Amino acid sequence: MAQNTLLVTAGDVIEVQLTSETVVIEGADRRHVEPGHITNRMRLFVREGEGQEQKYDFDDTELGVRETQRVAIVRGRLKRATAPVNLILFNLSSGEHDTFESGLAAYLGRTPLFAAPWKAAGLALLVALGVWAYRALAAADGGLMSILLGVLIGGFAYPLFWWICRLWDRISERIRYKHARKRFIAEMTGRVRAYAPGAVQPAPHPAPPPPVAEPPPAAEPSEA
Repeated sequence: MAQNTLLVTAGDVIEVQLTSETVVIEGADRRHVEPGHITNRMRLFVREGEGQEQKYDFDDTELGVRETQRVAIVRGRLKRATAPVNLILFNLSSGEHDTFESGLAAYLGRTPLFAAPWKAAGLALLVALGVWAYRALAAADGGLMSILLGVLIGGFAYPLFWWICRLWDRISERIRYKHARKRFIAEMTGRVRAYAPGAVQPAPHPAPPPPVAEPPPAAEPSEA
């Protein structure tokens, strides 16, 4: 997430366009790979703070927005993506919001530092070393047969470790993402309150008055 960029914009809606399209994926022989599905799209034309107009597209959102309402759009620019993804759309006039789960998963999701195969390989290596050390200390046999036995047991244990590590990564990432998503939505909800209609903007601090130049001292009369 540190390599991604968060974009927050707000403004008044000047036009709403609702469209729908049917998406059908075809294979090489022009057969349908999967059944077609209908995508509903909402395009908002928004006048932002300095008067410039921008358009934003949202797919499959159930949030109701009409003209003259004020909205805030939270998007994320991913490291290797050309266009930012939608994260949250706030209707500041009605106090409602809608989340875009695919964008949130791409923006907040993390991959473990070491993938499951590497962690499984490390655990299998520890098992092999443990078998060799046990044979060398307990049976006083640390030769080639002990090494081969450790490698054999570690090799058999590798698939089990790989399955356990993969399951652990899925469960831990699901729990971490659930908490990260909740914190992110709460943080953005508090952040966009400053753009809500009637929100009091902090007054700028007045500049300090310029220093007043002191008059030069009067000249003393000279004695004759």
